[in-house]
Amino acid sequence: MTRLPRTGTLLLALLVAFGASVGGFPRSGEQLASAQSAASPISCEPPSPTPSASGTPASVPVPLPRPLPDDPAKVTVAYVQATVFAPIFVAAGKGYFAEEGLDVTLEPVPGGSDMVALTASGDYDAGFGGAGPGFWNAIALGVGLTVIAPGHAEGIPVATPLVVARSQCESGAITRVADLKGKRVAVNAPGATEYWLSQALATDGLTLDDIDFQTLAFPDILAALDSGALDAAMLGEPFATRAEQEGIAVRLATDFAIQGIQPTVVFANQDFVDDDPDAATGLVKAYLRACRDLSGTGFAKPENLAIIEEYTGVPAALVGQGVPPVYAVDGTINLDGLRTLQTFFRERGQLEYADDLDPAALVDTRFVDAALAELGPYQFSS
Repeated sequence: MTRLPRTGTLLLALLVAFGASVGGFPRSGEQLASAQSAASPISCEPPSPTPSASGTPASVPVPLPRPLPDDPAKVTVAYVQATVFAPIFVAAGKGYFAEEGLDVTLEPVPGGSDMVALTASGDYDAGFGGAGPGFWNAIALGVGLTVIAPGHAEGIPVATPLVVARSQCESGAITRVADLKGKRVAVNAPGATEYWLSQALATDGLTLDDIDFQTLAFPDILAALDSGALDAAMLGEPFATRAEQEGIAVRLATDFAIQGIQPTVVFANQDFVDDDPDAATGLVKAYLRACRDLSGTGFAKPENLAIIEEYTGVPAALVGQGVPPVYAVDGTINLDGLRTLQTFFRERGQLEYADDLDPAALVDTRFVDAALAELGPYQFSS
């Protein structure tokens, strides 16, 4: 299989500054206005830890690997160790990749910039990461990436809520979104989470210009909220549940207009999909099977939580108590959502190219179409 030279990796890594971002419910502005009562009182007390919906014990074993065929296609997939990337963990842990004749190696990377650069260079065949500013800037450079499957979205309540430091809640300084005017509010990095914050602020008449905007990694956000260095933040799961249970923060806004937008995508090296389309189809088919396993109450099933814990290091009980992501079980890639993100990043001055890219031109639907032809339509349970 042809690969781009590895010597291009460092150059691409310098060029790509990837902004990490960690079915839909699209709503109109009128619906948004009535979706949440921004002035509703919030509780400053941390919730009592409760068992997950399935009562997940910590001792649930991870499924044994399935035997590989005699001559499997070797595929390397990059990921970040976060719970939203669960479908690739489940597809590997349950042997779905092996059933497609694939010997898949999952490679953890520290962030999206590494994933984009190394997938574009051919070091990785595919990656599951965020569609942040760096992703768009890399595509505009013609680095040879194509989107082959959808990532995750958020439902109601959102899995990345706007939280406020518990001390600010208890003092009465911040009891509604409007109280964040002039306050220090953080996201994990420029990207979709920044858009999430803009939508959360809009529920009570604020914009990003009304706050003291900060960027910190999720673990650092927890420490900053606890110390008083931050007033509020967008906090993805499982950090939101952890912060709540440890009395560090409370949820201030959990319903705002982001449903249907997919901040992450599955992308692949162009040479990989051109040289081995059967492997790309098998990869997508196994991934969609796992998305279906994780839909509805499936995310909190013991065997799935055990696999997620194995790949992320996050305790299964904590994952099971958080708000799960939403996965596109029919493989639909939300192009309108990608357009929305691109427009937002341009308005924020984060794009380095002049003319907007057509999201449809970034997507190759052949692999989802072929996978669905074998899987059939998803059967929603009542």
